[in-house]
Amino acid sequence: MARTNLFRLKNSIFAKFTFSFITVGLIPLLVISYISLSTFSGYMERYAVSNFEQMLLFASKNVEDMHTRYNNISKVMYTYAVDGYGELGEAIMVQNRMEDRRLRTTLGDFVRSILYSDPYLNNVLFVLPNGQIQMLNRESRALDTQFPFPPADWSARLSSNPKGLTFIPTHPERYIIGSNRNVTTFGRNLLDVTAPVNAEARVLGTLYMDVNEGAFDEVFKKMLLGAKDEIYVLNDAGICLYSNQPARIGSYYIAKASNDYLHMQQEITNTGWRVVGDFYKEEMFLAVERIIRSIIIVICVCMISLITVAIWFSNRFSGPIRSLTRQMAKMESGNLDIQVTVLSNDEVGLLARGFNKMVIRLKSFIDEVYVAQIKQKQAELNALKSQIRPHYLYNTLEVIRMSAVANDDNEVGDMIHSLSNQLKYVLNSGEENVTVLDEKMNIEEYFRLMVMRYGEHKLEIEFRIDPDYLNCSIPKLSLQPIVENAVYHGIMPKIGKGKIRISVEPAAKDQITIIVDDDGVGITEERLQSIRQKLAGQIDQEQAGSIGMKNVHDRLITLYGDEYGLEMNSKPSIGTSVRMTIPLIRELNSHAESRNGR
Repeated sequence: MARTNLFRLKNSIFAKFTFSFITVGLIPLLVISYISLSTFSGYMERYAVSNFEQMLLFASKNVEDMHTRYNNISKVMYTYAVDGYGELGEAIMVQNRMEDRRLRTTLGDFVRSILYSDPYLNNVLFVLPNGQIQMLNRESRALDTQFPFPPADWSARLSSNPKGLTFIPTHPERYIIGSNRNVTTFGRNLLDVTAPVNAEARVLGTLYMDVNEGAFDEVFKKMLLGAKDEIYVLNDAGICLYSNQPARIGSYYIAKASNDYLHMQQEITNTGWRVVGDFYKEEMFLAVERIIRSIIIVICVCMISLITVAIWFSNRFSGPIRSLTRQMAKMESGNLDIQVTVLSNDEVGLLARGFNKMVIRLKSFIDEVYVAQIKQKQAELNALKSQIRPHYLYNTLEVIRMSAVANDDNEVGDMIHSLSNQLKYVLNSGEENVTVLDEKMNIEEYFRLMVMRYGEHKLEIEFRIDPDYLNCSIPKLSLQPIVENAVYHGIMPKIGKGKIRISVEPAAKDQITIIVDDDGVGITEERLQSIRQKLAGQIDQEQAGSIGMKNVHDRLITLYGDEYGLEMNSKPSIGTSVRMTIPLIRELNSHAESRNGR
C-alpha cells in the first residue's frame, strides 16, 4: 500500500509542479549557501585560532613583566642603604656580629619598604640564618609560631637556586594567624658580596615575598576565556605554577588527549616558563557558530518560503484533481458515504458530478442486495453458535468419566473430573474477576492433572495464603499461566523433584502481592532481560515467547493501571520468582461461597 501511494505521489500533477518549482529555485540556493558557509566558516575558524595565539602571546609578555618586576624588587636587597653601615648586607653582618638590637629595626624598615613597593604583595618575610624572622603584612597579622617557617621544600628550592629568584607555586598562607588565603611566593637569598670571587658566597638571609592571586588575575583577566577553557603557567620542569584550575597547581601538567580541546603554548622569555592554553573548541567557535546559525536560519526561511510558494502554486492547479482522487480512494476502501464538492463548471466539475451520481447508484445497489445477504448469513451463523452450549460439553465429559469409573479406571475418571472442573471455570463467561480461593482451587485441579501425568516424585505445590486473603478479588486465570510456565520451563527440565510455592503478602497501601516461586532450573540473565523487555512492550511477543505471562501482565495494567503487573526474577540452577501486584479488593462472601460449590 505504501509503495502504491508513493508511486501515485511521484506521478501526480502536484508532484510534477512542485518538483519543477523547487528544482529551478531551491538547488541554486543550496549550492550558493553551501559554498558561502564553507568559506566563511574556514575564515572564522582561522581568525579564532589567531586570536587565541595573540592572547597567549600577550599573557606570556605580562607574566614575563611580572617575573621581571619581582626579580627587580628582590634585588633591592643589594642596594638598600642603611645609615652608618652602607648596604643592607654589611649592616646585617656588623649588627649580627655585635648583637646590636638595632638589627630588628633595620630589617623592619627594609621589609616595610619592600611590602609597599608593590600593591599585590600580602606579606614580606626576611629570615636570618639563625632562624630569626622579620615579617610584615598589610593586615598587621602575626606569624604563627606553631607553623615551621620556611617549609623544608622552600629551603630546598632556594638551595638549588642560591643566586637567582625562586618561584613557589600557589599555596595557602597557613603560617599567618587567622589567614588561609592563596598566595604565590617569590624568594631570593641575600649573599655576602664581600666574599672572594672563588669562594662560596655566604647566605646572610633570605627574602620571601607573598603575592596575592590578584597579580596573576591581572595578567589573565583580559583573556576572554570560556567556562571550560583552561590556562596554565608551567616552569621548565612542567610543574604548574598557576592555573585557573586550582586543583592542578603544583602538579605535573599533562596535555589533554581529547580532540574537543585546542592545545596551544607560548614560551616566556628569560624564565624557562611557558603559558599553556587548552581551549574548548565548542566554546571557542561559539561566536562562529552563532553567526553561521543565523545565516542558516535566513537560508532556511528562504527555502521554506520558496517551498511554500511552490506548493501553493502546485496545489492551486492540482487541488481539484487530488480531491477527486482522495474520494475515489475512500470509495475503493468501501466508504460510500462520500460526495465531491463541486466548485467549478469546467471539465473537472463535470467529472466530479458524474462521480457523485455513480456513488449514489452503487450505494443503493449494495444496500438492496449485498448487505441483505450478509445480514442473513450472520443471522444463520449466530443461530448455529447458540446451539452449542457448554452444558453439552459438561454432560459429555461426565458420561466419559462415569464410564471410566465403571471400568475401574479411577485415575482416568479423576483426570476427566479435574478437566471438567477447569472447563467450567474457564467457560463461565459471567465472571471476569474471581476470588483468590477460586483461583487456588483451579490451580489445584490443574496440578492434580500434572501429578497424575508425571508423578508425585516430580512435582509438589505448596500454598502459603493467609485465610484473610482468600476472598480477595483477582482476575480469572491470572495465576494459572504463571504456574504452567513454572512447571514446563522450571520443574520439567530439572533432574529430580521440583517444588512450586504460592504465597500472598501485603504490599503498599491497599495492595497485595502474590508470589509464585519455583526451585527449577532458573533462567539465564540474557533470557530474563528478554522477558522483562517483552513485559514492558519493548520487543514483540514472537521474539521473546512467554505469551501467557505477557497477556496476564497486559490485563493487569489495563484493569488497574501502570503501577500494577508482573515482576520476574531468576537465577540459573536456583529458581524463578514471579511477583504479581494487584489492588486489595475483597469479594462478597456469598459470591465466594457460590464458587466453592461448583
